[in-house]
Amino acid sequence: MSTLKTHLQKMDNQYQEVEKQLYAAKRRVDEQESNELYDLQDRLEQYTRKNSLEIHGVPENAYTSTEEVALKLAEVLQVPINPVDIEISHKLNRKENKPTTVKFVSHKTKTSLYKARVNLRNIKLPNFFPGTHSTESKDRISVYESLTSYRKKIVNEATKMRRDGELLKV
Repeated sequence: MSTLKTHLQKMDNQYQEVEKQLYAAKRRVDEQESNELYDLQDRLEQYTRKNSLEIHGVPENAYTSTEEVALKLAEVLQVPINPVDIEISHKLNRKENKPTTVKFVSHKTKTSLYKARVNLRNIKLPNFFPGTHSTESKDRISVYESLTSYRKKIVNEATKMRRDGELLKV
């Protein structure tokens, strides 16, 4: 009887140990699946933004339509863009100066405008919209890729690291 009790106790201990291992393995699988699904969703969402740009720094009272912002920007940067090259444009819902997002019909059109953004360094807001006076000392226009919130967070952290001297370039 005592041999049976000892054997039963060993089996019970082994069962509990295997149960703990199974629980830990299930938890790892769940976390891995969750991370993979989140990554796949982020990739898909970013792919839908492939042809989109965000234009920051243009006051809302400077234009009548969001499409006008993209066309005016292209004109100043000397990039040939027509209204038919723009699929859709709208303001982003932000508290402060609302940026404009523009989705182009073609990735090539978007890329040509995005590459020309480096010429914005020397151009101020009144060059885009004459008669517009910005109250800010930083009256520059900025053009960014349209990124998912997850990727924006990564870029912001990398930018902070660059400012702190930990990275050379973002």
